[in-house]
Amino acid sequence: MKKTLFVILMFMITFIFFCPIMVRAETQYSPATTPTEALTEPSVGIKVVDVFLVRPPCAVGSIISTAVYLAICIPAFIIGVDEPAAQYLVEAPWRFTSYRYIGEFNHYKDEQPIMGVWEF
Repeated sequence: MKKTLFVILMFMITFIFFCPIMVRAETQYSPATTPTEALTEPSVGIKVVDVFLVRPPCAVGSIISTAVYLAICIPAFIIGVDEPAAQYLVEAPWRFTSYRYIGEFNHYKDEQPIMGVWEF
């Protein structure tokens, strides 16, 4: 039990700190934000809450939702709802977990909305 918990915690720590989430190459403004909104950074407290309290459960939820998608992908393909299911169960959770800036819950690196970025 302790070994399994240790492996899970090490995976989560590695995932959180080695994903490319901390580097902001250049600031681009989306049509929804003004330059003053884009230049304000979240406080250190919000960043700490995001890194230690929001992202680990999101990573676990993303893994679980991906496993659920893998379990239902064949019936979903037969029914014809495989693309929306992939967007809701795989794309959106992983984008929220690892493709946004620290402390910013609605600002993604590619300036796109949370869903519908990749067309299948």
